[in-house]
Amino acid sequence: MIPILYLSHCGSNIGGGEKQLYYLVTHLDRTSFDPYVICPDDGIFAQQLRNANIHTTIIDLPHWRKTKSILSRHISSSKLTDFAKHNNIQVVHTSDSWLNPYLWKLKKSLSIPVISHVRNILNPTQIAKYDFDCMDQFIVISSQYKQFLVDHGIASKKIDVILNCVDLSEFQPKHIPQKNQSDPFVVGLVGRIEPFKRQKEFVEIASRVYHECHNVRFQIIGSSLENPKHKAYEREVREFVAKYKLDDVIKFTGHQNDMQSAFHEINLLVTLSAGSVIAEAMASGLPVIGTPIGSTSDMIVDGVTGWVDKLDSISNKIVQFVNDRKLSNKMGIAARRHAERNFSIDLHSKKMQTIYLKVLNNFR
Repeated sequence: MIPILYLSHCGSNIGGGEKQLYYLVTHLDRTSFDPYVICPDDGIFAQQLRNANIHTTIIDLPHWRKTKSILSRHISSSKLTDFAKHNNIQVVHTSDSWLNPYLWKLKKSLSIPVISHVRNILNPTQIAKYDFDCMDQFIVISSQYKQFLVDHGIASKKIDVILNCVDLSEFQPKHIPQKNQSDPFVVGLVGRIEPFKRQKEFVEIASRVYHECHNVRFQIIGSSLENPKHKAYEREVREFVAKYKLDDVIKFTGHQNDMQSAFHEINLLVTLSAGSVIAEAMASGLPVIGTPIGSTSDMIVDGVTGWVDKLDSISNKIVQFVNDRKLSNKMGIAARRHAERNFSIDLHSKKMQTIYLKVLNNFR
C-alpha cells in the first residue's frame, strides 16, 4: 500500500473542506492506499476520522505567515517531517492551500511529491506567499480556479479540476408529493453567517422577490462563529431584515446538523459563494441558482438544473420558479440525475487515486 499523508485545515469543526476530505479518505482503495491525516487541533472532525479507523494525529500547524509563529512553525515542520519519515509517507496532500509552506518543507526534507488542493478564491499575492510554484500538482474545484492559476504562471499540466462530491445515499429527494401552487415557495441560502456567504445580498434579493409575489418565504440556514467580526455581520443581516420589513418572511434557522431535513424544507437553493452545498442540494432534488463564481458554473447546468446568472438577475429567476412549480420540479429531477452522474464519492476518489499514481510516476 502507498501511505498518503493529508494535512487538514481543522480538527475541531466540520466545514465543507473537512467533509470533502472525509469522503475521500474513507473511500480510497485500501488495498492500494493507506491514508494518514494530520489535524492542527482535536475535536469533532478528528474524532470522526478516528471512528472511521483513519490514522489521525494532532500536530499544531500555526499560520505560516504570522510573525508570532516563526518558532512554532519550525517546530511543527520538524514534527511533520519525523512523522512522515517514520510512516514512510510517499505523497503529501493538503486539503487547504494555506498549508502549502508545510508541504514545501516536507518535500525538501524527504524528496516526496506534494499536492495542494485549492478550494478558495485567491489573489496574485497569495500565490507568491504560499509557495504555489513549489507544488508538484494542484487539485482545484473549478475551471475558473484553474484558469486563474494558469494566468499567474502555474503550468496547466500541473492542475486537475475535480468537483466536490456528495454522499448520494445521505442526500436524497423528498419522496412525498410536492407542495401545490397555493403553498408558500421556500428559498434557502446555506452557510456560515459571514461576509463571504453574502447573506445581506440574499436579504436584498428576498425583498425584491417579495415585492413581486407574496407567496414565497426565505430561510437563512446556518449560524455565525463566536467571534466579533462574524457576530457583527450577523447583526447587520438581521438589521437588513428589519429594514425591509421581512421579519415574517425570512427565517433564521441557526446551525443545522441534519442538512438532509433542512433541504427537505425548501424548494430552491440560492448560493452566492459556491461550495459543496450545491452538490448536496442537487442530490436532494433541488434546483440551484448561483452567480458565476468558483465552482458554480461547473456544477450547475444552466437552464437545466438551475441557473447561473448575475446577482441582480437572481430575483427574477426566483419569481419565475414561484410562478411555475412544474419548472421547479422538472429542474429538481434533472439536478438529482446530474448529481448521480457527476458528484458521487466513488467517482471522486477514483479521480484522486489516478492523480496520486500519476504524481508518483512523474516524480520518480
